[in-house]
Amino acid sequence: MSARVFGLDIGSTSIRCALVKKEGSAFNLESIAVSPSTPKGILSEALIDLEALADVTRKMLSSANLKTVNVAFSLPESQVYTKVIEMPLLSDQELSAALKFEMEQYIPLPLDQVKTDWVILGKSESSNSPGGEAGLPAGPLRQDGSEASGAGKKTMDVMIIAAPINIINKYEKLSEMLNLKPESIESEVISVHRALLPLVSNTSSHMILHIGANTSSICIVKRGIIKTILSMPLGGTAITRAISLDLGIDSAQAEKYKKAYGLNQDAFEGKIGKALAPILQSIVGDVKKTMLSFREKNANEVISQVVLSGGSSLLPGIDVFFTNNLSTQVVLGNCFAAYSMGNVPRELVIQAPSFNVVVGLALRNLL
Repeated sequence: MSARVFGLDIGSTSIRCALVKKEGSAFNLESIAVSPSTPKGILSEALIDLEALADVTRKMLSSANLKTVNVAFSLPESQVYTKVIEMPLLSDQELSAALKFEMEQYIPLPLDQVKTDWVILGKSESSNSPGGEAGLPAGPLRQDGSEASGAGKKTMDVMIIAAPINIINKYEKLSEMLNLKPESIESEVISVHRALLPLVSNTSSHMILHIGANTSSICIVKRGIIKTILSMPLGGTAITRAISLDLGIDSAQAEKYKKAYGLNQDAFEGKIGKALAPILQSIVGDVKKTMLSFREKNANEVISQVVLSGGSSLLPGIDVFFTNNLSTQVVLGNCFAAYSMGNVPRELVIQAPSFNVVVGLALRNLL
């Protein structure tokens, strides 16, 4: 039986933890908490900043009454390199050898400075399995990959993942400070995909658009299997900064206005919507390019639905904005509703897209 694991999502502005319990086919939220992060967070090189982060996290875990020591971490998307590539059908041993060359082509850092992992997502277009779990090992490098069911065609989709060793070491050090046992460290987009899997597992093709604090990620999913991953250095922080500069207000006030008014054209003569529109239009541009590329490679197949995720997906009017600009159905990705999860506090239900990462982490050993 797999160990009970709770998710710990350390973002640039907030920290979240969650523990999910499965009984039969039913999922229940056993514990959840959120806390503001420290100013410099996990990316700081100073030990004093890591200690401050540990103190804040310890208090949050205590308030959540979490007793489980096994933890699954998510990495900031800006710190991880993820790529889905097509490879000839190979044995695990052959694939492991071939991927060393492939990783040199796709990873923009020397391989001795990163920890890498890979997972077979599917061996044929007809496979209905989402494949194995993709995540970086917390300890020694794993090279065995994960076998996924498929029809045995001549090609297979493989996801390669890499993260700087110095970043991994910080998570391991933080775990020591908190007396936790890190079971996995994975990119945010993998966690979000797992959190929303029931929404994207039918025969249609979907796009998950996760708008994080500093990075937005595009994930195309076909029959539940990840086909494409793309990240861009734009997110909620850039939106807040644009509002702050345009309106001449500080970041704290800009953040409040962003959450309260979003793209509302009636508030402040529409100035807030005008300030954040260029950021969203830039994201739309990358989304359209990714959709077009997918159509060209998949017999003109269209994306049937865009699922929004992340705290910024809760901005008033943002779903209508993407619907109008993409001419595609756009919905909010609700991890709690996706699994018909019980015991979810009512006040968190409307905030569900901002909990997709941490709930996805908590689901890691339950699916």
